[in-house]
Amino acid sequence: MSIETSDFQSRLRVLLGLQGAVLTDEELSHMADSYPRCPGKEQWDVRQYVRPHTGVGAREYRVVRGSSVQDVFRSTERERAAAVGTALNELESQEKSADERHRLPL
Repeated sequence: MSIETSDFQSRLRVLLGLQGAVLTDEELSHMADSYPRCPGKEQWDVRQYVRPHTGVGAREYRVVRGSSVQDVFRSTERERAAAVGTALNELESQEKSADERHRLPL
């Protein structure tokens, strides 16, 4: 799936907005850079990790695909990470639907 960086960021921003989540330009830029390094067809999921070098109970939520350890987004807030995972799944679903429509015989 090849989504242009600017298109990726703007479409993701809209999908996140529908869920009431807002990411900074820096977070969106990081995701646009990380996204191509997370190939696969599995759904995006949120995994909980203990944050390194922090106090007891500090958690970090990472958005990953399948069994990969490569994440596309990290947050200390589960709700934000869940919104990102949902938005990425929706974005890819829309992209897949568009690809399928282009392949239909006329």
